[in-house]
Amino acid sequence: MRKPFIIALVALLILGIGGYFGIGLYVNHVARSEVDSALGTLRAGGATASVEDVRYDLFAGRFEMRGLSLAGPGQGALKIGTLVASGVERRGNERVFARDVALTDVALSPPLGLGGIDTSEYRAPRAAITGLEFPMRAPVDGTPPQIALSFLRQVTAERVDIPVSTNTGSSGTGDTRIVSEETNGAIRLDALAKGRFARVTAEPSRFTLSGPTGSSGKGSVGRVEITGFDVAAVLILLDSELREASDAFITVHDSIAMADYELTLDGGVSQRIKNMTMKEVAIRPSAIPVEEILAMRGQLEKLAAAGREAPPEEAAELFRLIASIYDEGIRIGGMSLDTLDATAPGGIAFSLGAFTLGAVEGGRIDSLTLDKLAGTGPAGESFKMGRFALGGLRAGTLMTLLADTAEHPAQVGRWPAPFFNTLESLSIDKLEAPTEQGSPLDIDRFALTWTAEPDALPTRISATLRMSGPTALVNSGKSAFALVPGQLNRASIAVDFGAAWNEAANTVVVEPAYVEISDAFSLNLRLSLSGVDDSVFSTEPDEALAGAGEVNLDALDLTLTDAGLYDQKLEEAAKEQGLKPEEIRQLFAGFADLLLGQAVADRPELGPAVDAFIRFVQKPMGTLSLRVTPRNPPLPMLLIVEALNSEDPLSLVDELNVTTPAAP
Repeated sequence: MRKPFIIALVALLILGIGGYFGIGLYVNHVARSEVDSALGTLRAGGATASVEDVRYDLFAGRFEMRGLSLAGPGQGALKIGTLVASGVERRGNERVFARDVALTDVALSPPLGLGGIDTSEYRAPRAAITGLEFPMRAPVDGTPPQIALSFLRQVTAERVDIPVSTNTGSSGTGDTRIVSEETNGAIRLDALAKGRFARVTAEPSRFTLSGPTGSSGKGSVGRVEITGFDVAAVLILLDSELREASDAFITVHDSIAMADYELTLDGGVSQRIKNMTMKEVAIRPSAIPVEEILAMRGQLEKLAAAGREAPPEEAAELFRLIASIYDEGIRIGGMSLDTLDATAPGGIAFSLGAFTLGAVEGGRIDSLTLDKLAGTGPAGESFKMGRFALGGLRAGTLMTLLADTAEHPAQVGRWPAPFFNTLESLSIDKLEAPTEQGSPLDIDRFALTWTAEPDALPTRISATLRMSGPTALVNSGKSAFALVPGQLNRASIAVDFGAAWNEAANTVVVEPAYVEISDAFSLNLRLSLSGVDDSVFSTEPDEALAGAGEVNLDALDLTLTDAGLYDQKLEEAAKEQGLKPEEIRQLFAGFADLLLGQAVADRPELGPAVDAFIRFVQKPMGTLSLRVTPRNPPLPMLLIVEALNSEDPLSLVDELNVTTPAAP
């Protein structure tokens, strides 16, 4: 997985570094003095630079150099055993061309921290450059990365070939230290111009890992192909002045494709990826705080080596650094992964048919999907899922939320608005998961979407659920148990919910609000609210609660259909009381008649609704439809909530009109 980085640094330091030792020597025929002068420029910029021998044959058009060594503080190092350029000729007044450039014994250490490991060294016994053209003189002002960048953008080359190479690296310290060794296949870089290669390919490679128990193993990476690879972007990241001046996005590569990644560790962990692709990766260098990231990384490694966790404030700082990069520093056209298989100790295994990441821009991930996920647990239990999808995931906002959580865990969840701002939709299809009851939990479809302004509550929400599972999942000690058909081992649940705010009318309509439990009941609601202004969705809890206090009930329409639950509960109650179900039913009906009779006496217009309710109680498998409206509008929802929580909830009837729908 380090190939693209290694390719970039090799290309940069093999091609671009040519400018460091002064191309003017080809014209002035004083090779050694020109090289010494160029190396002196580098040393003045803080680098160490030396060369053992320089020779130039003007008539043969041949330039040779031996023992070149370059290094910059925190910017990596390069050593070249020999460099031989053939077919050297002048083109115009300012350009030099070399037909072939052969290099031997190339050793490269990448810049600290950018390789993702503590130490690393890349070695290539041989490398060849074809059709290299460059300016006669390299720039002499600026830091080494600035000089290299200026020169590199003026270099062209037909191709670079590295037949075989190796890479070694290590990370961690003491007992946690892991050493990696990689043997790479042939690497080819085509058509360099303006610091950008048109195409890069790397043939399959193999690697080994050596470390503590469970961390040693071996693996391989198949063919890697990159199009439109910009080497200059790496140089910009190495220099603070270059980064600050680079405020526009730079496309690092147009596309990258990798095949057949495999890893097997001695502890029983294995991974395999068939194919991976990524397109249009761009960075905005000025928004990437390289020094802060490296300092934070070093601090976290010290804590890990000491067996300590990062304190909350440092964890929060790291999350905020990542958030800033997501929000302002990176852009991705998309990514896909095809066929992932993995195993872990204890018989754990899972497979993934596909992983797809949509466009990433402004800290927002357009979509994230997992397809055909399946797995097996340590006890042999299995699960599978057709698809898991997220839409509008704001990764930067999520990192900020995690930072706030690390710093102030007690305040998390006190106000839900930040959670709604991290995501726009969630869906699950065809999920089958094991349960302790033996019968699986099946979710055929779950979908949740909403629309919310930044840091505010949603103004539009929609949800759908279709699932089935064992009824024993609902604990008999919980109130929800009363809604479960106890005579059945499994039940199906259907839920539909929608709510939308009309800003112009200051109203909210909840429709649909539908719940159905198979062989139990179904409930269909439509709720209309008025007096709903934007304060209800405020970022400030006090303001939102004050706004909610002004919301009024316009109308509530409900239809309740008994699908067998009432009969089942009557039978259960009859057994407990030693009575017949019919006797319990009439007892309930009589109690309802007595309880509501006074209301009808005082308000005869409630009679049809009360009669409909008593008929529903007397006859199972029936349907009850009612419409509830304020008796004296407006009726605040706050008053309704207070009445329902009081010792006399039936007093609310005085504030309501309850009617039955007119016959069709």
